[in-house]
Amino acid sequence: MEENDIGALIRFSHQGRLVKQYVGYFPHVNLSASVSPITRTVLKVDLLITPEFVWKDRHHGMSQRWLIIVEDSENDTIYHSELFTLTKKMARGTPTKMSFNIPIFEPHPPQYYIRAVSDSWLHAESIFTVSFHNLTLPQTQITHTELLDLKPLPLSALGNKAYEDLYRFTHFNPIQTQAFHVLYHTETNVLLGAPTGSGKTISAELAMLHLFNTQPDMKVVYIAPLKAIVRERMNDWRHRLVTQLGKKMVEMTGDFTPDMVALLSADIIISTPEKWDGISRSWHSRSYVMKVGLMILDEIHLLGADRGPILEVIVSRMRYISSQTERSIRFVGLSTALANARDLADWLGVRDDGLFNFKPSVRPVPLEVHIQGYPGKFYCPRMNSMNKPAYAAICTHSPDKPVLIFVSSRRQTRLTALDLIQLAASDEKPTQFLSMADNSLDMILSQVTDSNLRHTLQFGIGLHHAGLNDRDRSLVEELFSNNKIQVLVCTSTLAWGVNLPAHLVIIKVT
Repeated sequence: MEENDIGALIRFSHQGRLVKQYVGYFPHVNLSASVSPITRTVLKVDLLITPEFVWKDRHHGMSQRWLIIVEDSENDTIYHSELFTLTKKMARGTPTKMSFNIPIFEPHPPQYYIRAVSDSWLHAESIFTVSFHNLTLPQTQITHTELLDLKPLPLSALGNKAYEDLYRFTHFNPIQTQAFHVLYHTETNVLLGAPTGSGKTISAELAMLHLFNTQPDMKVVYIAPLKAIVRERMNDWRHRLVTQLGKKMVEMTGDFTPDMVALLSADIIISTPEKWDGISRSWHSRSYVMKVGLMILDEIHLLGADRGPILEVIVSRMRYISSQTERSIRFVGLSTALANARDLADWLGVRDDGLFNFKPSVRPVPLEVHIQGYPGKFYCPRMNSMNKPAYAAICTHSPDKPVLIFVSSRRQTRLTALDLIQLAASDEKPTQFLSMADNSLDMILSQVTDSNLRHTLQFGIGLHHAGLNDRDRSLVEELFSNNKIQVLVCTSTLAWGVNLPAHLVIIKVT
C-alpha cells in the first residue's frame, strides 16, 4: 500500500508516510518449510525463517525472541516448541535455518501448522501450513530376524583346540549360535545387526577363523570408524590372536603407519576408513591390498554420518578390485539393530541367508530405560539440577554396583564428580563409592598426574576424558573394571573405545 493510500485511509494524508514507516517496524517473519520422512512415524522439518521488517534499536533492542510451535490442525496438540532468538544481524533479510524432528501418527492428519509467535509484541504472528497430501512414507515392514530357540553351541563346535583356547566361556550365546554356521562354515557375505553387548565382535572372529582355515595366505581387514575402537581391538586381539595363534597384526590410523614389510607379512590389518581409503587407491602397486580375503566393517550403521561416503568408496573399490583380480572378498558388516537392513544388505551383496537383523530387545542382559526431563534455559544450571537426582538414582538402583555417568564436556566431568562427593558427604558417607584400603589408595594417588582426578579418586569417583594422559586414563579404567571405584564420570569417547560393563548408566543431556 502506498503512502497516499494510507493517508486517504486514515483521512490524514500528511501522515501517510509516517504511518507506513512505523508499520514497517512491526515485527513479521516469513516461514517456509520442507518435510522429509526419517521413519514412518518421525518427520524431519527444515524451517527457513526470513525477517520482513525494518530493525530499529529503539523498538527492537538487541534481539527479539520468537516461539516456534508445531501443532495439529485437528486435535490442537503441540508436537514441538522451541524458542528462537532473532538478532539485529540476522534481521538483514537472510533466511535462518532451523531443523527439528516431529512425530506423525496414523491416521495421518491433512496438515500441521507451524507458528512463529513474538514473545514481546501482540499479534506479531506468522503461520505456515505443512500439507501431508503428497507425503510418501517408508514401508511399514521392518526386516527383523527372529531369535530361534536353539541349544547353545559349545566351543567344541570350532573343531580346533587352539581356537577353543581363545575364549573364556564354554558356549556361544544365542545370537552367535544362530549365525555360527554361516560365519564359520560358508563364504557368504554377512550383515549382523544386534544390540550392543551381544557378542558381534566374536561373531566376526568366527569369519576370521574360517579364513585362517581355508585361505591362510589371505589377509583380514578390520575397519573401525574411530581410533578408540581400533585401539581396543588391537589390545584385545594382541593378547589372543597374536600371542596364542601366532598371527601378525598391524594398526593403520593417524597415529600409526606401518612400513611396507609389516603390511606384506600381516595377517590382520586394523584401520580407520580414511587410512584404508588412501592405501587402497593405489591398489595396482600394492600387492597386500589385492590379497584381502575378508573385510569386516564395524559400526556400519554410521554409514549416514560424516564418514559414510568414505565407507561407501571403500566397499565399492574393494568389490571392483575383487572383480579385476578374480579373487572373492567376503564382507562382514556389524551394526546395531537396523530399520533398513534389507537396503544395506543389498548394497553389501548380502543374500537372505547372510542377513541377521535382530530386534533391539534381543539382549543377553535385559535393559531398562528411564527418561527424566529437566527444565531450564541455561546449560550449566540445568546440568547442575541433574546431579541430585543422579545421586539418588545411584543410591536406589546401584548402591554397590558399577555406575557410568556420561556428560557432554571435560568441565562437566569435574563439576558432576564434585557435586556427587558433596552429596555423599551430606549423607555422612563420603567414601561410600571407594573399595580400597588407605595404603593402596595412597600408592595409587602417587601415580596420578591430574590434580582433579587425584582429588575425586579419594572418594571412589573417577574421571575419564580426552584431557587426561594415557597413564591416568588406563589407571582409572583398571580401577573401575576391578571394582576399586564405583562411579566413573566420563565423556562420550569412553563409550566407543573402552569396554567397561556397568549396572547403571546415567546420561546427562543427550
